[in-house]
Amino acid sequence: MQSKRRFLSESRRQDKAQPRFLPRWEAPQPCSWPDCAAPATNGHKDKVYCASHLLKILQKEWQK
Repeated sequence: MQSKRRFLSESRRQDKAQPRFLPRWEAPQPCSWPDCAAPATNGHKDKVYCASHLLKILQKEWQK
């Protein structure tokens, strides 16, 4: 049981680096991608992105 508990706590730590949906009560923000006028719906690494640009950012990170 202890190993499972450790695994759960580690996975929770990793979740912090995962993209998160911005709460509805948060004011709409412009996408952090240059020249994108779409409203941001997701936050990742202290920046906010629209869905399509978030996908591009994550694809670049996965390729590294």
